[in-house]
Amino acid sequence: MEAKPKKECCNPVKKPGPVSMDHVLLALRETKEERDLRIRSLFNFFDTTNAGFLDYALIEGGLSALQIPAEYKYAKDLLNVCDANKDGRVDYQEFKRYMDDKELELYRIFQAIDVEHNGCITPEELLDALLRAGIEIDDEELARFVERVDKDNNGVITFEEWRDFLLLYPHEATIENIYHYLERVCLVDIGEQTVIPEGISKHMHASRYLIAGGVAGATSRTFTAPLDRIKVVLQVQTTRARVMPAIRDILREGGFLGFFRGNGLNVMKVAPESAIRFYTYELLKGFVADFKGEQDKADIGTSGRLFAGGLAGAVAQAAIYPMDLVKTRIQTCSFEGGRVPSLRALSRDIWVQEGPRAFYRGIVPSLLGIVPYAGIDLAAYESLKDLSKKYILQDGEPGPLVQLGCGTVSGALGATCVYPLQVVRTRMQAQRPNADSAYKGMADVFRKTFQHEGLRGFYKGIFPNLLKVVPSASITYMVYESMKKNLNLE
Repeated sequence: MEAKPKKECCNPVKKPGPVSMDHVLLALRETKEERDLRIRSLFNFFDTTNAGFLDYALIEGGLSALQIPAEYKYAKDLLNVCDANKDGRVDYQEFKRYMDDKELELYRIFQAIDVEHNGCITPEELLDALLRAGIEIDDEELARFVERVDKDNNGVITFEEWRDFLLLYPHEATIENIYHYLERVCLVDIGEQTVIPEGISKHMHASRYLIAGGVAGATSRTFTAPLDRIKVVLQVQTTRARVMPAIRDILREGGFLGFFRGNGLNVMKVAPESAIRFYTYELLKGFVADFKGEQDKADIGTSGRLFAGGLAGAVAQAAIYPMDLVKTRIQTCSFEGGRVPSLRALSRDIWVQEGPRAFYRGIVPSLLGIVPYAGIDLAAYESLKDLSKKYILQDGEPGPLVQLGCGTVSGALGATCVYPLQVVRTRMQAQRPNADSAYKGMADVFRKTFQHEGLRGFYKGIFPNLLKVVPSASITYMVYESMKKNLNLE
């Protein structure tokens, strides 16, 4: 790609000192008056009714006139960011304040990418910035990126072109967000994964993110294994279940290591479960998009993602369910001499004595809880994120810690709502068919539990389960961020 014309169009800014509006004016070759006139003209472009303010309808109409795809106009977000006094309207002063802040932000990241500081971003500099952010793209996609922003088609991106492309993008202008925005605006197929974090496209190091997520999940499960063991022990007790007696029984039977019984199998599940869910989710999104007549998998909407995510979770759960059942048996059964049999020996005994169907005992309540949990979790997460943006962040974008907090609370709420199904599943997994009190099926577990233990019986073990939520999410987040740095995914 020819970079020769850059000397004629680039406008390097030599002014020293921290970035200010003076740098922006020099980079744009504008006077303050010319810039004010440009911003006023843009405001009038949106204000088609000459009302003197912009509301949601006017912003959405203006973005449509600019041919931004309907799903990614960000009209609501743009209104929230501009509307400083929260009256649902944006006057000119609020609009100009947003423009000032956004142009300064865009100039800073432009300068960070323009490592030669010659006033232009070359394709090579853009590629280096993308690679540093963990985004790998081929030459064709790089050319498409540059072509989309480079209005005069001279092979480089000036600050004016950079500003025009991103000026109405209301979110933080990081290189990851910019690339994600470009892909959506250009209708490049990327989608939104449930296993790989939001904003990571197919061009990023997907396998490395799976590794980072796997290590984070394994570490988190190991640190919270004692709480998981206590929870499972309490779930299967049909008499009065209390935490301290359960802890004493675990210590007496296996010592301190007794709290980690079954954790090895629990950790082993992380990688295959995540990989199966991730790839099934991507496959199902394609089917949903085809069914709805959409060209882009990102256009399937919330209901489509909920359906694809729920079904992908069900497929992953079914695939690793035998491991989950064996884990429950290891955690709940009493063995002669206190010695826990090997995984192979226990699996063989279940196969020989109970048959292959035994490995899927309790799978129905397990699968029934997936979609309600995902729906409650998603709805609560989005609501909490919106509330945090409105009342805490003053319409700023939630950072990692806020997202972690929202995810923790929404996950706890979702888990609590479907907890009775988890208790039923664990009881079906733990029982042996030749036992006197063996359950005849899921309905029988519900009936006997309610009859003998009441509603409280369906929430046995919920206290240690909720105690797991915050440390589990925090450990996962910290280890995940550390792994991203070690795998050069920052």
